[in-house]
Amino acid sequence: MTTEARFWDDISEKYSKKAVPSEYIYQEKLRRTQKLFRKDSIVMEFGCGTGTTSLIHSPYVKKILAYDYSPGMIAIANRKKSEQQVSNVTFEVNSVEDVTFHSEAYDVIMAHSILHLTENNEQIIKNTYDALKPGGYFVSSSGCIKEMNVFIRNLIPVLTSVGKAPKITKFTANELIELHKKSGFKIYDAWPCKKGELFLIAQK
Repeated sequence: MTTEARFWDDISEKYSKKAVPSEYIYQEKLRRTQKLFRKDSIVMEFGCGTGTTSLIHSPYVKKILAYDYSPGMIAIANRKKSEQQVSNVTFEVNSVEDVTFHSEAYDVIMAHSILHLTENNEQIIKNTYDALKPGGYFVSSSGCIKEMNVFIRNLIPVLTSVGKAPKITKFTANELIELHKKSGFKIYDAWPCKKGELFLIAQK
């Protein structure tokens, strides 16, 4: 297990009990995403954490394949799946770098609170583009660290150095949007849901 995966394993139980920072924002993200679904949609989520979002979306699609590189997170996700008796979501331990992105296999791919935690986003976004069916959607919600206040920007490296925060990739909303365009995506919806956070839907 990598150091980063161990960090998320260590906080997985606490993370699963933590309330979302803004219920309104979370519900609006769900609503905007569900507008993209059909009953026959095949969906992937990478960086799924404890599985809450995939499980909420499960009634609206045919199948969801969800990945996280923390075994602790996936254990909790599978526990929730069993408790909720959901049969069309599969949770697996895997990092986004090692996921097999089958060509034109998915109608929607989701990546919530993950792109600021990955390093090779240009390649990840390209892989996502290739894995979507024509007209498919890539839905992400990302921390745009360069747009956060100076105190937070300076605090993050300190917390990372003492193991209290994961490594962070810094970008602005525009930089992230341009990475999507570089891979061929059209921007369908770009919502700066709060300062330093971008909810983005890009279409192939």
